[in-house]
Amino acid sequence: MRVAVCCKAVPVDVKPDDVEIVDGHIRTNQRDLFLNEVDAYALEAALGLRRLCDAEIWAIALGPLRAQEALYIAMAKGIDKVLRVETEVDTPELTASALIGVLSEIHPQLVLTGVQSSDWMGGQVGTYVAHGLGMPVGYAAVEITGLEENSVRIKKEIGGGRKLEMTLTLPALLCVQSGISPLKYVSAMKRRKMAGIPIKLWGMVGKADMPSDLSSVMRYRVVAASAPESRTHAEIICGERSEIIAKILDIVKKNL
Repeated sequence: MRVAVCCKAVPVDVKPDDVEIVDGHIRTNQRDLFLNEVDAYALEAALGLRRLCDAEIWAIALGPLRAQEALYIAMAKGIDKVLRVETEVDTPELTASALIGVLSEIHPQLVLTGVQSSDWMGGQVGTYVAHGLGMPVGYAAVEITGLEENSVRIKKEIGGGRKLEMTLTLPALLCVQSGISPLKYVSAMKRRKMAGIPIKLWGMVGKADMPSDLSSVMRYRVVAASAPESRTHAEIICGERSEIIAKILDIVKKNL
């Protein structure tokens, strides 16, 4: 059984002044990158699968050389193999296209991603990858209850605190929710030790390498980025339920 975990390296502690828009893409001035938090949960979930089967765990990161920090953490946690894809792409569909290329080559039976990254907050990459690879997808997985030769059983969030149990035929992709497994601490000393181990470069991917079936998925262009507006006024709405609903609707209509 081969399990692949997609580990995105994201900027740390980004401030509004660190962000700029270049040709419709978000760029940050932050040089330091770290493992995306939700992908860290996907990593822990993958390592936990060793208790269910004899799984070989791969970690894959996209980005420049400094993105290897995400893989150093994966190695320190005991991942079997790691790969980095050299790229400067950052939008969800371009990220997915790069992942599709490497995953098509290593042929994992199960792919894990976090539900979203802290920089884009879009939640699209996992579903795009599943589409590109022709895999069923389990979104917002909060528990993996069984892994067999041809199937994986999970519980996923469906809103309102409810969970849905489902079985997916392998190969499959799971978009993992935070909290699926406790995060294990990795010391800075252990991470630095991993930094001395060479990491295999799978190849380079640019915008021109995007598969045609994903080329028109995202029809948008980023035009601006700004910090949230500060709010100085809060109103507590009291009364009967019907009165509260009427007041809320009135506020919404005034702000449309």
